[in-house]
Amino acid sequence: MKAAWKQAMEAAEHSPSIGKNIGMNLKDGFIMTMAILPSILSVGLLGLVLAEFTPVFDILGYIFYPFTLLMQVPEPLLAAKASAIEIAEMFLPALLVVDAPIITKFVIGALSVSAILFFSALIPCILSTDIPVSIPKLIVIWIERTILTILIVTPIAYLLL
Repeated sequence: MKAAWKQAMEAAEHSPSIGKNIGMNLKDGFIMTMAILPSILSVGLLGLVLAEFTPVFDILGYIFYPFTLLMQVPEPLLAAKASAIEIAEMFLPALLVVDAPIITKFVIGALSVSAILFFSALIPCILSTDIPVSIPKLIVIWIERTILTILIVTPIAYLLL
């Protein structure tokens, strides 16, 4: 414990002032923002175009269709498509379920928040770091999280709504 305290005091003595530290962090934050912002905007637009004008997310939705059907989500095909589109941008599924039953809205809303991984923000952030994870691994993680969320959140939706 004494050694840890001694090292902490030495680190505190050699650290920059709080103002300089805040300035360095702000500078690093702006640099990171400028590095990832173009990819966030382009991927979000691409996801919207793919969702609106192609059947890509309709096809991807079939991955989740058995789970939405099994859990008796109202409009299971729509919920499956909304689940698939979530990988592009977290707000796009909300556009699909505007006229859906409240259970479907609840499940898709919870899914959008809990799946976390999407190509418009987090995945470019992860790829811009030194974290050794590939896009295929991130997609597998996303599929697992999405399926688990559907299985966990749907009964909660039926209990609460």
